[in-house]
Amino acid sequence: MRRTRRGVVAREAATSAADAATAASDDVVIAEETTLLSNENGAYTVRGRMRVRGTEAVSVYNLLTDYEASPRVFRAVRSVEGVEGEGDECVATNVYIRQECEWRFFVFGGAFPCTFEVEERDEEMKMKCSLAPKQRGMGFLRQFEGSWSVENTSDGVEIEHVLMVQPKLTPPYASKIFVQQVEQIMKDIAKEIASWRGAVYEAPPHRR
Repeated sequence: MRRTRRGVVAREAATSAADAATAASDDVVIAEETTLLSNENGAYTVRGRMRVRGTEAVSVYNLLTDYEASPRVFRAVRSVEGVEGEGDECVATNVYIRQECEWRFFVFGGAFPCTFEVEERDEEMKMKCSLAPKQRGMGFLRQFEGSWSVENTSDGVEIEHVLMVQPKLTPPYASKIFVQQVEQIMKDIAKEIASWRGAVYEAPPHRR
């Protein structure tokens, strides 16, 4: 197949746009850190911290609770469906979502569907998710729990993500896989924030 100039220009434009987006995301990050907190009985706990500029905590929280946007924002999420809410929104709202997630490290990788129960605490700008009761003990994961907190500080917006995962079958280099996953999640968030160019990210429909 003969390569046309139009195809070359299109690829060059796409590469330039991706490079520009990466550079912009680097500009919004003030500090970042990802740490493996523990590895006990096949359960891995990883913490990611990041401080960013150019936005407000409420916009970041709105992004994190916009589950239907997850496949667009996060590389590890292939699809999301079934968003529903219940509970007292002044205290906490529980949302149930079904996601198809993936992990990848060098030549190793895989995908798995999961149903999560998400607890949102809007006033505190905190949320946590865990396997829904019917999902526990089924599928790829024995345990899963992730939490997010977002806070305005005098030096930008502080974002913290703690992920605890216990797979049924431990993949090769598991600790590196999960650290890498959290690092990628934080990079995805920084890239998304950079794309806003200071605009406000509205609350998702289920929280309006």
